[in-house]
Amino acid sequence: MTRAPMLKYHLPLIGAGCLILMGCQMPFWNWHRGAAVRPTAEPVATNSPGLTPEQVSLYGEHPDAERVPFENRLLTNMAQHTFSTVGRDFDPDLLPDGSVMVFASTRNSEHPDLFMKRVDGYAITQLTSDPADDIQPRFRADGQQVVFCSNRSGNFDIWSVNLDGTELTQLTHDPTDEIAPCCSPDGQQVAFTAWEPRSHQWGIYVVSVERPGVRRFLCYGMFPDYSPDGQRLAFQRARQRGTRWFSVWSVELAGGEARHPTELAYSDAAACIAPRWSPDGEAVVYCAVQHIPVEGAVGRDLSDLWLVDARSGTRLKITDGAASAFTPAWSRSGRIYFVTARSSGVENIWSMKSEPAGYPVTNGAGEQPGFLPTPGDGTQEPTGK
Repeated sequence: MTRAPMLKYHLPLIGAGCLILMGCQMPFWNWHRGAAVRPTAEPVATNSPGLTPEQVSLYGEHPDAERVPFENRLLTNMAQHTFSTVGRDFDPDLLPDGSVMVFASTRNSEHPDLFMKRVDGYAITQLTSDPADDIQPRFRADGQQVVFCSNRSGNFDIWSVNLDGTELTQLTHDPTDEIAPCCSPDGQQVAFTAWEPRSHQWGIYVVSVERPGVRRFLCYGMFPDYSPDGQRLAFQRARQRGTRWFSVWSVELAGGEARHPTELAYSDAAACIAPRWSPDGEAVVYCAVQHIPVEGAVGRDLSDLWLVDARSGTRLKITDGAASAFTPAWSRSGRIYFVTARSSGVENIWSMKSEPAGYPVTNGAGEQPGFLPTPGDGTQEPTGK
């Protein structure tokens, strides 16, 4: 498989052409995977090598006890939507009305294809079938087409296809890799990520659906997502100082340019990746991934979903650390769809309410009831059960 250029950062590159963890590279469609994070209810010893008291506190493990029973607070809030027992389902996206999902899966092949299903049904329709890797699907606003990433032409490019599998169209043709497409709310533009050989950075570009041969540079970053009004773009970008973890940013779109870059969420202890806007444009959901080194072993990844208020910066952790949670996607109904292996050990697509019981999203900065500062980054984390 084509490998993207290595970045200079020594910390994990998550959500790019490869996942760099201690020199190990994974393919594009496998970017969201890592060591399982407490896949069962069995607790993890808090004296694991490399796990500091601050990291233990960040992920909800008791800093004063060697082993603490785990209590799940979110089971009644969650629903499972795919039930693969082999391979894995990942990269979900929802029709604007929230009735149908599209996703990538290796359930039928070692190389992922695209599938569709109703969120409340069981019948699954295969949208693509190719020896290559088809990943990262996104619906267009009219709900008639899906744009996605595929290496069927030799390297990763952006493609589109009708929901009935017809009119397969290649939108980008550059020899460098282009990944992570997303569609503007008016359906006229597609933003995506491309590797910049000269600057040795990932950049975000936009092409017109009608004239895909002309692309326009917006800003440096990865994994863009349009706000519902089309006036802002959320994305992840590596910080250039300190830990150099990824953080979540947004820019305003005006006159075809990206203006007023704003860092919405960051952590000194985790990579903040894969942001998606809420249906009302007031918040962003993202995944926080922390790699925990273990002496004499590869280590493990801790991964949870968080919300950040786009105006105040107030953060809220919405998954409980019982299992890894990746690649969130927001439905208009307010449910957040994501990938996890929490029940069977096989990665499937689940959903949960965007506001778990007892954890209301708060507006405004400053101290809030039930919140405490997260060590190291000055943000807030819910503490009540």
